[in-house]
Amino acid sequence: MKSTAVGILTALCMLCAGTSTAKSSTGSTSFRADVENIATVMVGFVATNFEFNLYGCPAGQEMAVDFWEADQPARGPGLGVVGAEPFGPSTGEQVQHLTLTAGGNFIAGEQWFGDGFVSCGALVVPVSGSGQTMSQTGV
Repeated sequence: MKSTAVGILTALCMLCAGTSTAKSSTGSTSFRADVENIATVMVGFVATNFEFNLYGCPAGQEMAVDFWEADQPARGPGLGVVGAEPFGPSTGEQVQHLTLTAGGNFIAGEQWFGDGFVSCGALVVPVSGSGQTMSQTGV
């Protein structure tokens, strides 16, 4: 039952095209985030770096990847990566790049699918994406 619910949630997130937008209660700030399609597998296959882009996060607002989970469909269940990390206050630049190091055991050269949540202050948006993994040497 739980795996069915997770599967439905994952399918819905994939339909969101990887980018989500949120507005503040005043409607004056539009914040959105996405994840790059290349994930870098670190030495020893114990961690993978994912690059997130945050758009429109006002200066001083705390930025975070609140939760991120990704899997490589060609590999067995339970071999994915999970991560979360605060990144401190926004500089107010239009686009800010965050690198999340997620623990797990991805291998380079495989397709991945992931979803999670990114925040800017009190604004939280769902983010989903997919792509390819590569090694630190670019292979």
